[in-house]
Parts: sequence; C-alpha cells; structure tokens
Amino acid sequence: MHELKQYIQNYKQINIATTWLLLAAALVLLLPTTALSVSGLEQWVTEYRGYISIVVISSIAYFIALLLVQVGHSVLEKQSETDMMNKITKMVKIMNTSEQAVIREFIFQKKDIISLPLEVASVANLIEHCILVPALNSQEIIGSGSKIKLCINIKARALLDHKALGFPAGKMTEQQAQTLKAARPSFAKEFYVRH
Repeated sequence: MHELKQYIQNYKQINIATTWLLLAAALVLLLPTTALSVSGLEQWVTEYRGYISIVVISSIAYFIALLLVQVGHSVLEKQSETDMMNKITKMVKIMNTSEQAVIREFIFQKKDIISLPLEVASVANLIEHCILVPALNSQEIIGSGSKIKLCINIKARALLDHKALGFPAGKMTEQQAQTLKAARPSFAKEFYVRH
C-alpha cells in the first residue's frame, strides 16, 4: 500500500491535471446549447465534440485504472499478510527444540534484538518462516560467520506462549531450569564466555 501511495504522490500533478481536464470536458459536453451559444462556444464544441468525448472517456479510464490498481494492491497485500500468518502459525506448531531454544534466548538475555548467526539452521529456518525478522539494516561480521541483528516478528509474538517455547507448565523446578539452560544454542554459550 505504501508503494501505491508513493506512486499517487509522485503523479499528483498528473492526477490534478487529469481531474481538471475531466471536469472541464464533462462540463462543456453537459452544458445546454443555449449556454454554449451565449458564450460563443457552440460551434467549437460541435466541431470538436468527438475529441472532447475521448478526453472524458480517457480521464475516466485513467481513474478507473488507478482504482483497480489500488484494489488489486490491497487484495494482494491482504493475501500476503494471510500467507505470512499461516506460515508463522504452522511454524510455531512444529518448532523443534533448537528453534525453541533460539526464541528462548530473547527471554534469557532479556533483549528485543539479538545478533544471531545466519549459518545456523534453526536461525535460518525461523527467518524463512517469518518468526524472526531483521531488526536493523546493519550486519556485523564476527570471525568466519556473519551475524545479523534480529528480533521476533510482532505478528508471531502472540503465538509464542510457554507451550510453544518448550517451557514447562506451572512453576519451573531447578532441574527443568538446568535442562533449559543446557539446551541453549552453542552460539549463545559462546556469547556468555566472551562477555
């Protein structure tokens, strides 16, 4: 929708000119013959009526095309949104333990944005299924692998409850806490060793 608004904004002068052209041509065609004869336009309108009609039809077609583009764009955007939500919902239901561990890192580190390695399969899978999205336009290279700053997609947050993330129901025992800590991804353990 943003692209369409930008397009309309870029062609604002054309839209204004087309609107005025449509109004003027339609007015000339719809004015009674007596009004045209008083203004001296009757002969001119009679002579060029076909061209004026083409201007009216072209202007109307232009605005209908703009409307159709806007409707089509909003339908495609809605479909894309639905597809993304279906993808997220499906992924949340079938996340494996390593993918759950990656998402739990946001909770353990108490951060909204974490630099994660792109070459890790679980991270790549979460990005592919729209659960993780790039947070900033920056990418940092550390050693041989690249890391990118990611955050949890706002649309996925409502679906990521305790059950989806593999947290135990009720109060967590010390043993369950140790099990979850042991299941942390290796890159997260490296982070804590380095810092």
